[in-house]
Amino acid sequence: MKKISYILLFAAFSAQAQKLSTEITVERTVVPAERAAMRLNSVSPSIVPATVQDTRIDMAEYGQPGTLTRSSYLLAPAAWADTFALSPYRGYVSAGYFPVYNLGVSAGYRLLQTSDTRLGVWGQFDGYAYDSKEHAENGKTPDFKNNSFAIGADFDRRFGRAGVLSAGVAYRFGKQSLPDSHYIVDRNLNMVDAKIAWWARAGRVGYHVGAELHTFGYKEDYGSPGYADGMPEPQLHLFDKGTETRFEANAGLITRLSGSSRAGLELKADFLSRPDGMVIVPDFDNKRWEIAGADGGTLGVMTATPYYAFGGDKGVNLRLGARLDISTGGKDKKFHVAPDVLASYAAKGFSIYARAGGGEVLNTQRSLYDYTPFFPAGWQYRRSHLPLTVDAGINVGPFAGFGIELFGGWARANNWLMPAFVAGLGGGYGDVAFLATDIKGAHAGVRASYSWRSMVDVKASVEFAPQKPGSGYYLWRDRAKMVLEASLAVRPVEKLEVNVGYELRADRVAYGYDGTEMPEAISLGDASLLSVSARYSITPALDVFTRGDNLLGSDYYMLPGVRAQGLHGLVGASFKF
Repeated sequence: MKKISYILLFAAFSAQAQKLSTEITVERTVVPAERAAMRLNSVSPSIVPATVQDTRIDMAEYGQPGTLTRSSYLLAPAAWADTFALSPYRGYVSAGYFPVYNLGVSAGYRLLQTSDTRLGVWGQFDGYAYDSKEHAENGKTPDFKNNSFAIGADFDRRFGRAGVLSAGVAYRFGKQSLPDSHYIVDRNLNMVDAKIAWWARAGRVGYHVGAELHTFGYKEDYGSPGYADGMPEPQLHLFDKGTETRFEANAGLITRLSGSSRAGLELKADFLSRPDGMVIVPDFDNKRWEIAGADGGTLGVMTATPYYAFGGDKGVNLRLGARLDISTGGKDKKFHVAPDVLASYAAKGFSIYARAGGGEVLNTQRSLYDYTPFFPAGWQYRRSHLPLTVDAGINVGPFAGFGIELFGGWARANNWLMPAFVAGLGGGYGDVAFLATDIKGAHAGVRASYSWRSMVDVKASVEFAPQKPGSGYYLWRDRAKMVLEASLAVRPVEKLEVNVGYELRADRVAYGYDGTEMPEAISLGDASLLSVSARYSITPALDVFTRGDNLLGSDYYMLPGVRAQGLHGLVGASFKF
């Protein structure tokens, strides 16, 4: 046994000494998940906490090349399937600042860290302020301000090979200021997130159960524009918007039948309890929009997704399923059926996939806050419904480091929330709202990539989606007609990495409604975003970093009347201990 160990160790040192390198192509299959509608990367200076989450690798479906990078030949003992990987570090702290005011601070510590138990606590602060460039009074302009603080704890416990118990809780507080043509709007926001889940496997059967609780509550103060010279002190008017509460419960069962075939069932119950609010009611006879009060209540969606899947040894993967939704509360249709189908084929240097899906979606104030923190508050929304979404693509490569993908799709969304400007609702920023819109349309694009050893990675993509009031790609809430993305990562030496990224979202619009039959397109401006970042490892535990965003100073709007931040970034350091 010792002789074998010496031979392996000698081989490892010999490979290192000769600086051998091998290019390895890994072909795997991954489900192409629906992309969430994310906020533009123009506002938050967030430092992502460096927590290590338990990663579940489930049966995969869809071909996509992966990359293996060089690693040290002397490694810590690997974790078994029934243990957690142990890190030499238990805590971290990271902080960065950029004038005039962009601040990010993140810290965490693992109180318990053994091969079967982890308990960690963390905290994070993000803050920024920038000139609105509008609503000027006596030559002065107010600022958009956003500060948020979060604390949380996460717990994971393995029970040998029997299963994993995971739980977490977090509290978030936010404070904002929004300039308006008539008022300064100040907000206090409170958010609570709690989750618990259990995963287990016994023989050919695997199962999971879980539950989540999310709350989102806020208050608003409306005051006169006291930022102007000679104006009296603001007269504040407090509005308590109440708290929305969302509860989710889920369970799933999967069993391997024979060979590579399997069957499963996913169950989910999703309920949203809402406070009183307002709704926008179209008056088609008089060609106008009106505001009406709406009583609070509970909306729910209960979902069952049975499926059968087959994965062959020759690269063929097939999943046949259906999503059955039963809705409660509200006046919408109570029962919907949508496909849950995926087919893919992967071979060396080539893969192809197609997917069809759909289903019911609950709309929450929290989801709009995640899209942009300066969302119009106080409204109530119906459920959205996706009758059908279809996506397909072809991957070729990588060959000698090059790879290319052609992709596209079509979708229809009913009552989907799209930003709009509705004249006469509240004046100024109060006229901004999300309107339930029926929208359908196609999108298509191409992605390309190139990698040279572990030193250079280049990626580029362009995607098109024609837009009109009732047509377009529903996930692009800014209704962009073209999105161009490019990135370059360079690692000239082992301790230094430099990243350059560019994103162009062209022909962005929202629609305005002023009582006429045809809505008017309101330009949100092209978002031409250039970012550069660099990180240098002084020691294995200490990094310094710098990042600049929107370096071109692109002047555009996140929502009508809500201007995005100009040049900003962070300069700081991270330390693990």
